[in-house]
Amino acid sequence: MIVNNYQQAKVRLDHEGIRVSFGEILFFTGLVLWLIQFYISRTIFLELFGDKILTVTRYFCMLIFFVKIVLTETTLHKRAAAVFITAAAVFIVVQENINTGMPLIQVLLMVYGARNISFRRICKVSLAACTVLWLIPVLTYSVGYNELERSEINGRVREYLNFVFVTFGAINFMNILFCTFYVFTEPDRAGRNGGIAQRKTVPWPLIILMSAITVWLYMVTDTSLPFAICMLFIALYVIVVKFRIPFIRNNVPCRILAATFFPMAAFITYYVSSIYDSKVKWMSKLNSFSHKRVALSKQGLDTYGLHLFGTQIKENTDSTKGAYFYLDSAYIKDMIYFGLIVFAMILVFYTIILYASVVENDRTLAIWMISIALYSMFNNLLLLPAENASMFGIWYALDLLKWHRKKGRLQCTGIKRKKIEHAA
Repeated sequence: MIVNNYQQAKVRLDHEGIRVSFGEILFFTGLVLWLIQFYISRTIFLELFGDKILTVTRYFCMLIFFVKIVLTETTLHKRAAAVFITAAAVFIVVQENINTGMPLIQVLLMVYGARNISFRRICKVSLAACTVLWLIPVLTYSVGYNELERSEINGRVREYLNFVFVTFGAINFMNILFCTFYVFTEPDRAGRNGGIAQRKTVPWPLIILMSAITVWLYMVTDTSLPFAICMLFIALYVIVVKFRIPFIRNNVPCRILAATFFPMAAFITYYVSSIYDSKVKWMSKLNSFSHKRVALSKQGLDTYGLHLFGTQIKENTDSTKGAYFYLDSAYIKDMIYFGLIVFAMILVFYTIILYASVVENDRTLAIWMISIALYSMFNNLLLLPAENASMFGIWYALDLLKWHRKKGRLQCTGIKRKKIEHAA
């Protein structure tokens, strides 16, 4: 069939011979459009476009991803599986709850559409697009074009930087930071020299620049949680990658930790939230550090409980319309919103990426996943591709694990062959 040739079709982009497949053109078109509408929805430019055009853009992006899947998958059963899963998800959404199901369909199409596309190239495109889209509101704010002035709440001076909520500028920068470090780092798959090899790393001037921007964002927006996670990420990168201290390596303890890190983070978040008591001193301090996120998680669990297939959550971020209630923790929100079955699948999804990065010595990706796991205790980035490009690393991770098993089989075959030759 002619459709099978789409995946191999290449288009020359410049005189240096850089080529991009038809599937990549479709995927990156959908991804960039998705990032554009996402950033518009989070900045003062939302008033210029309106919700309707952004909604249409999102559906158009979903159509692009769907077309990419159908046209570029090389086997009929993979195309049929994508069509069946999408149709089933749409049916469930229409019958049950469109607000709960639609994000799952969007993530499904985007992640499945990333098959056969370089994860590093996805990070490069995300980095370029997000950097431009992030700079537009920040620079327009800097030159005086703004409608969201700085505010002072309980002694905290906060500037919105033309984002509709004060933390969005810092949160969106996290993805830029993570993608920057990953794009500039060459992964060590060979594991030479005891698991540590000479490889390309982020230059010190760029590390200093990204650290300075992180500090600046903290100073002007007073967003402590993104600041803490970004600085932790930079510190771990410098220790593990730049100084080559083997805290993350392919050994039994690290593999066990990688296989259990996301489930442990989720369980700790759930346990602390479920037993939260404002009268307990350490719990009160933790709640204060997280800006009342623990107390809100406790309220969410008490109000909605946990179900296999999730439930609708009614949140309120406008204090003038009643008591403030919003679930920031990714673990608590996804447990309640999507249900335990889907939540377990999400944990497995990210565990595979973290485990593969440890097994194959992709330390930058491992540090990225550790940062996401910790930050998800307080904020929700797990299913947001514009804020967490690591979600597209699932196919890269699966390829790494396949390569690892193949390498292991070849090594075993070589050992057996040597034994036979020695015996002979």
